[in-house]
Amino acid sequence: MKRLYFYLSVLSLFFLFSCKAKQKDADGNLPDEKTFYEIDLSHDFKGSQCDNLLLSDIVEGVEYVQLETTDDCLIDGGCYVALTDKDIYVLNNSSTNVKLFRFDRSTGKFITPIGQTGQGPQDMLRPTVLYAEDDLVYAASNIANKVYAYHKNGEYVRAVSMGRGTGQRITVIQDKYIIRHSGHDFMRSDNNYVEGNPRLYFAAKILDMDGNTLYAKCDTLPGEETSVTIDWDPRRWYYKGELNFYNEVDNTVYTVNEKGVTPRYKFNLGKNRWEVTGKITKEYLGYIKFHQFKETADYLYIFWNQYQKPYFARFDKKNEKLDVQEQVPYEKGRFWHIFAPGPLNDIDGCGINFSPSDGNYEDKAGSFVFMITPDNIDRAREALEKSENVKFPEKRQQLLKLLDSRQEDDNPILAIYKLKN
Repeated sequence: MKRLYFYLSVLSLFFLFSCKAKQKDADGNLPDEKTFYEIDLSHDFKGSQCDNLLLSDIVEGVEYVQLETTDDCLIDGGCYVALTDKDIYVLNNSSTNVKLFRFDRSTGKFITPIGQTGQGPQDMLRPTVLYAEDDLVYAASNIANKVYAYHKNGEYVRAVSMGRGTGQRITVIQDKYIIRHSGHDFMRSDNNYVEGNPRLYFAAKILDMDGNTLYAKCDTLPGEETSVTIDWDPRRWYYKGELNFYNEVDNTVYTVNEKGVTPRYKFNLGKNRWEVTGKITKEYLGYIKFHQFKETADYLYIFWNQYQKPYFARFDKKNEKLDVQEQVPYEKGRFWHIFAPGPLNDIDGCGINFSPSDGNYEDKAGSFVFMITPDNIDRAREALEKSENVKFPEKRQQLLKLLDSRQEDDNPILAIYKLKN
C-alpha cells in the first residue's frame, strides 16, 4: 500500500509540473503563442474609458543615466539614441551640430566621438538614424542612401549603399544583413518606387553587407498619385529580438528577419481607416493614426490619435480582449502631433511623454528610453512629486535627486525602462 501511495504521489507531481510547463516556458513565453492576430478598431472610441492602463503591465524595472556634459559632447538638439549592454550612442542632430557620441551605459561618462560628418569617403552625410549591435554602431542617411558602420572605438568600417527604398529606418542582424523599412512623409518617386513602376513602392528590404537586395516587400499605392503622404514616422518595435513595423498602406504589422517578412497583426479600421492619398484634408483628423506600440508576451500596447485626441489600448493576447482609454493630451500640435501621458506610470511616477516625436526609443534587447531634457523636465518633476504607490519608490527618489542636481545646460538624463519578456 505504501508503494502504491508513493507511485500515486510521483504521478501527481508529474502531472502538476507538466501542467505548469504548458503555461510558460523558461523565458516566460507561452509555448503555443499565436503568431497572427486580427484586431478590430472600426468602432467609435470617443469617450472610451477602462480601468487604468498600467506601465507595470509591460515594464519590470528602470535605470537612470545622466550623460556627462563636456565641450566635446554637447547635445543641443533633436537626437537619436541606440543602446547596447555596455554603451549608449547618441546622434546629436541639430541644424548646426551633427555629431555621434558614445557614452558608458553604467556611468554616463563620455568615451569617444564616432566618425565625422561631411562628404569625404569615410564621412557620414547628414545621418538621421542609429542602430547598435555588439561592438559596431550604424548610422543611416537617406540623403546619401547609405548605412555607415563604425567600430565603437570610432574607426570607420564600411559604407553600404541601400539602393532604392523607403526611408532610412534600419535594423542590422549580426553584421550580415540590413533591414530597411518604410517611414517617410512622402513616397518620393525618384528613389522609393520600384524602377519602371512609380506606384509600386518598397515597404521593406533585406540587404547583405554588399548592398545586394535579398528580399523586398512591395506595395501598390492606391489612386493615381505617385508621391503620397504616409506615416510621419515608422511605427516600429522589437519583440523577442526581432523587428516589427506597421505598414500604413495595408494596416498590417510585420515581423522582419533575415528570412523575410511575416504578418503578425492585422487592424480592421473600417470607417476609421485613412485612405493613403496625396493630400491631407480636414477629414484626415478623424482617421486613426498610430503613434507607438509596445509588446510583451502578454500584451500589445497601442497608442493612436483621432480627432486630435490620444487613445491608448491594451490588447490582451491570451483572451484577445481590447481595453481602450481616451486621454487628455498635454498639448496639441499640427495634425498628428499629440503629447499624452500614456499608461499610468506606477513604476517610478515619472511623466513619460508618449508622442510621435518625443525622446522615446526602443532597443532590440527589450528596453525603451525616455529622454529628460529642458523641454520636459518640469512635467517629469511635477509627475514625480504627485505620484503615489509606485512599485519602486527608491527609484523615484533617485530620479528626483538627479533632477535637483542637474544644471541648466547639462546633457539629458536617460530613463531606461525594461520591458517584461
